[in-house]
Amino acid sequence: MTPLPFHRRRALALLASLAAGRSAWGQRPEAAVLRSGLERTYVSWLQAMRRSDMAAFATQTSRYRQMCLRNEVVSLRQPWPAAVFKSIIQAPDVSRLTYIDAAAVGDTARVVYFGRVDFALESAITPENPLIVRFLREGGVWKFDWIQYVNLGNDEDARRQARAGGRKWLDTPDFQLTGRYPDIPKPCREPYQIAALSILAQSCKVTVDINHGTHIETVENNTGGRVITGGMQKGPNHIIITPATAGTPERPPQLSITILTRTETYRPSTRLWTWKPPEPEGKWLPKYEATVFVKSRTSIR
Repeated sequence: MTPLPFHRRRALALLASLAAGRSAWGQRPEAAVLRSGLERTYVSWLQAMRRSDMAAFATQTSRYRQMCLRNEVVSLRQPWPAAVFKSIIQAPDVSRLTYIDAAAVGDTARVVYFGRVDFALESAITPENPLIVRFLREGGVWKFDWIQYVNLGNDEDARRQARAGGRKWLDTPDFQLTGRYPDIPKPCREPYQIAALSILAQSCKVTVDINHGTHIETVENNTGGRVITGGMQKGPNHIIITPATAGTPERPPQLSITILTRTETYRPSTRLWTWKPPEPEGKWLPKYEATVFVKSRTSIR
């Protein structure tokens, strides 16, 4: 989840409700202090988004997230930073959610909520789900990083536990705090061809490196994919594929990687390149290299 704009008319209501609704019942004193500070940062970030105030946004957002956003925007050939403030999805009003937990490890922190998360989309009322707001510390100051939305689907047992304030689900790897400030990516070039990566990795793990670290993506026992950072450049594009099989006779590994076109107007995508391991399952090489040559925005080899 990336930072997304809010309607300005909700600004004063959010601030007032946060100020009135910050009950610290049942909280450890250190967690209460941490929560208060992190929520102030989040509200300041929301205000910057509502006002389309780039200076305030830069003050409240981690440098790491700013560069990630900048690369995403540039990779879609959209104007930076104006595109950050234009989205049909809006960050949620956390004052309407139930507070669950606040924690910090090293230079990473989070606040966890539960409830009906409103992204201001014109759709049916969403079920109750957890929401995690994450932060990074820079120079001793907490900065907003990103929002992690957890869709529990039909798992009503997990939903009941979260509604009751249960924290056991937070012990899974997806929600851990690393304690380490991540490496800030390098700024990418504007793409010649906007493109997205689609990966199917069943009973295996794969890492795909495009153009010498410009875009690196890892998928394990899942499907994944997103817009390629820097897209496809005109001429040769270097790809390194590092697979690791973990299949069984009952569940043999399946691996396929596809590069698809994307456009600024989101017209239907076109398949540009597809790859599967040339060897049979269980005999994959530890690394594969390929070159995708883009001749024009409508042709590739």
